[in-house]
Amino acid sequence: MSSRAVNVAILLLLVFELASGVGSFLVGESDGRWLFWLHRAGGIALVVLLIWKASIAKRSYRRRGVTVGTALSALGGILFLGSLVTGMLWASVGLPRVPVPVLGSWTVLSLHVALSLLLIPPFLVHLGLRWPQPRRADLVGRRAALRMLGLLAVGFAVWGAQEVLAVPSGGAASRRFTGSREEGSFSGNGHPVTDWLSDPIPRIEHDRWQLRVHGEVERESTLSYEEVLALGDTVREATLDCTGGWYTIQRWGGAPVDALLEEAGVKGGARSLLLRSSTGYARRFSLEEAGDLLLATHVGDEALSAGHGFPLRLVAPGHRGHSWVKWVAELEVSREPGWFEPPLPLQ
Repeated sequence: MSSRAVNVAILLLLVFELASGVGSFLVGESDGRWLFWLHRAGGIALVVLLIWKASIAKRSYRRRGVTVGTALSALGGILFLGSLVTGMLWASVGLPRVPVPVLGSWTVLSLHVALSLLLIPPFLVHLGLRWPQPRRADLVGRRAALRMLGLLAVGFAVWGAQEVLAVPSGGAASRRFTGSREEGSFSGNGHPVTDWLSDPIPRIEHDRWQLRVHGEVERESTLSYEEVLALGDTVREATLDCTGGWYTIQRWGGAPVDALLEEAGVKGGARSLLLRSSTGYARRFSLEEAGDLLLATHVGDEALSAGHGFPLRLVAPGHRGHSWVKWVAELEVSREPGWFEPPLPLQ
């Protein structure tokens, strides 16, 4: 391929990978597995393009020498390779957690996400300084479409072969459709403790904690820990799938959300539920999902630990881990639609 065609293909694939990568954080049901397939195929297609891109970069450095522009390009290249390598490692052998200076132990998937995000600023600078503005034919022409379809086809073929080879060793068989690997299932509080971004772990005394139920309800109330326990000891088996690359299956015990709503009486016109943590973290769900949601006080036969959300956490089957609000302190019934919030939490 020509240098222009390679650069445009890389541009399109990087944008596609960013969009599909972010989108994959929103998928918790298996009918969305196609998005993960496309993301993996796009990553392999980028690896294929490195064959051409390496010679283009070599010619550029010979012609320009070491400048600020080439230094930024080199930095972007290192991040680009790091993102590809970690992504490929996670999709194939799935290395265990790796130590990250200052930040502690990360899964390779988390490292892949971090490197991908760090790549965005130097990529945009490089795009503005060096890459020619794409022409219409580069983006919507028949030749461009066939080129992209061909690259994705190669990506699907290589990924499919890798999945087949991984099955005998248990590699692919041990993963969910999201790529997450099992950790600590049916171990109570023994499964990993992680939090979205910088959400801190509060230390809450159960005799001082209260759950406020308010909003579009007939009877607002404030419940103590003992009163929540008295609402029922419903046990549900559900899978917590963390965007950090692991999943765990546990038996969660607590009060069904619809039991609280029945006690409060939902007003006509209500459309959503907002669960808010004592830290301020919050996620919204449609009112129709109330029957699937559980406010858990226990995991297995154990009361929740502080790291896992004591005294109360949300269990939200079909949603990724960032929707399983910990340290729940408020249940608000709202007239806003269930989608009325940022797709991913900002806290």
